[in-house]
Order: sequence, then structure tokens, then C-alpha cells
Amino acid sequence: MAVKALAWLLVPALGLAELGGHFYFSTRAPGLDEWRAVTPTVRKLRTRDELVVVAPDWAEPNARYAFGDELMPLSAVARADESTFPRAIEVSILSASAPELRGFKIVSEARSGKFRLRVLENPAPAKVLYDFVEHVRDAKVAELRGGAETPCPLNAHAHPTAGGLHGDPAFPALRHECGGADSHFVGVTVVEDENWRGRRCLWAMPVPGATLAVRFDAVPLGKTIRGYGTLPQWTERELRGAPVEVTVLVAGSPVGTYVHRDGDGWKRFEFPVAAPSPSDVEFRISSPRGGRDRQFCFQADSR
Repeated sequence: MAVKALAWLLVPALGLAELGGHFYFSTRAPGLDEWRAVTPTVRKLRTRDELVVVAPDWAEPNARYAFGDELMPLSAVARADESTFPRAIEVSILSASAPELRGFKIVSEARSGKFRLRVLENPAPAKVLYDFVEHVRDAKVAELRGGAETPCPLNAHAHPTAGGLHGDPAFPALRHECGGADSHFVGVTVVEDENWRGRRCLWAMPVPGATLAVRFDAVPLGKTIRGYGTLPQWTERELRGAPVEVTVLVAGSPVGTYVHRDGDGWKRFEFPVAAPSPSDVEFRISSPRGGRDRQFCFQADSR
């Protein structure tokens, strides 16, 4: 009788085990094969070059590996912000939502296995007239010292490098070289912000005793020059470097100065513009103690 009683106890125990297994597998993050399986569905949803965002963000590496550059190009993954994207596709797991898409309007929502797929619309997307990062080749770069100007010639075939863990960001093949150290150039790279998210920007490290001038001719102008600045988090988190100043000139006249201090992270600036369009735009970058630990990088556009 005692054995029969114990046998009956196995029934609820098995039920609890089954319930526990269901809970475990239903709340487990999807594996790489599952990300690959959902890729065709995401591809069908992306009809207008929508921004693809993964929630939570720690799941993004698997998504990028599965989706590839077609769905998640570097320019979108390492974007300055979401303000210019008319639409976005949120690929969500574990009931997460992307905080950066707060304010976007939900157009459609569906489920595919462990994924929630939402198409969202930006109620007021910004129109960019000129992206300075995209036009780095057209820039005229020079170092200014005591009234003297030393040009930084464009090299389209420099040796690209990557510093690795704790090292420099990737240095591009196309760069305006200012002489001296390999890091003294203006070119496009990706640095990590205070949340370790990649940001695509113009590397423009100020050097001691000089002002770095980055000029663009005949820029189509809107109402503002808007952008962001930062230093790689490995550098900025020490909180002991000198401030970096960026003065923006339009048609030869200053319209504003952005000051970046260690700890500011990916920090935005925006200056109103009243000059006729098109006009020349210049960024002058300096620091009281420029050099290796002032690895400044900025993004800017006219809108």
C-alpha cells in the first residue's frame, strides 16, 4: 500500500516537472538557429530600408550574425540616434521593448516563434540635407598653429589597422593625415560610447598646441547644425582628461561652441543657422592638453 501511495505522488511531480520544463524553454533566449529561421520574415517586413532594432540590446550580436549587413548595415547599427529614420522594425525577445523607439507609432505587430516583430513609424523624422561623416572625402583638413596653417593631405590608400581589446579603434584606409603619429588624422571610424554601443563618427583627435580645422565647402544648410561628440569609453571613463572644444563656423562666422568633458558620453549639440544656403562649414577642434588620450570623435549633419 505504501508503494502504491508513493506511485500516485509521481503524477503531480511529473506535472510539476513538465510545467517547469515548459517555463524554462519558453523563457530561454533563442539560439542562433532560431535567429536564422526568423531572418526571412524580417526581410519581408523591411520594405523601405527600415531601421532594424533588437530588444533587449544584449541579444543584438546573434541578430547581426544571422541577419547580416543586408538587414543591419554598420551605418544603421552604429547610428548617431533614431531621429532620421521614418520607420523601424523591432525584433523583440522575452517581452522586451527598445527604449530608443519610445514615441514611435506601432503600425503592425506579429509573433514568430519566440520573436515579437513590430513595425513602427516615426511621427516626425528629421530630414538631413548634408551628413558630414558621409562627405569626409570632400573635407579640407589642416592644423592651425599661431596663424600658420599646415594641410593634412587626403590618403585614400592608408594601411587600415585595428587596435584590438583595449587598443585604438579601427583606423580606416581613407583619411586626412596630419603627420606625426598614426592616430593624427581625420577619417571615419566607430568608437564605443558610455553604454558600450558603437557610434560611427569622424575621428578628429586634437594635438598639443594646435587647432584641428575640418572644412566643408558649399554645404546645403537647413535651420541647424546638429551632432554628437564623444571619446572612446576606455579613455573617457578615467575622468582625468582635459576638455575638448569644437567651434562650428558657418560662412566664416562662429555659430556655437561645443565643450566635451570626460564622463559626458555620447553628447549632443545643436546650433541654429541663419546663413544662406549653400555656405562653407568648418569645425575647429582643440584641447588644452591634446594628444593620445584626447581621442575625440564626432558626428554632425545639416538639417
